[in-house]
Amino acid sequence: MNWSERILDFPVRAAAVDDFLRDLRAHGKGDLNAVMTTLNEGGLCREALGRWTESGWIVLAPNQPTVALAGPAFVPQIGLREFCGQPPEADPREPEMPLEREEESKDDEHP
Repeated sequence: MNWSERILDFPVRAAAVDDFLRDLRAHGKGDLNAVMTTLNEGGLCREALGRWTESGWIVLAPNQPTVALAGPAFVPQIGLREFCGQPPEADPREPEMPLEREEESKDDEHP
């Protein structure tokens, strides 16, 4: 089980990360200590923190290492799954065109 599954498959962990993400969106900062305490596993904390800092989504506050600030690459639209290392979910407003419909439309373009 990878680090993202170890967060997303446990509702308490996922809720803590979601709250942290919500605070980053709303206030530009979040309580890093609270989310790390809830994750409650050293390796998991290092992997998550590493991913979030390497991605530029968070930076540690210079005078308060238990506070994370929204990083230069943070975008408020990022979802929980993507923040936890999973591919973003497809946008439900953009329905996928079935392959056979694509082929039919290509055939219609050429006489």
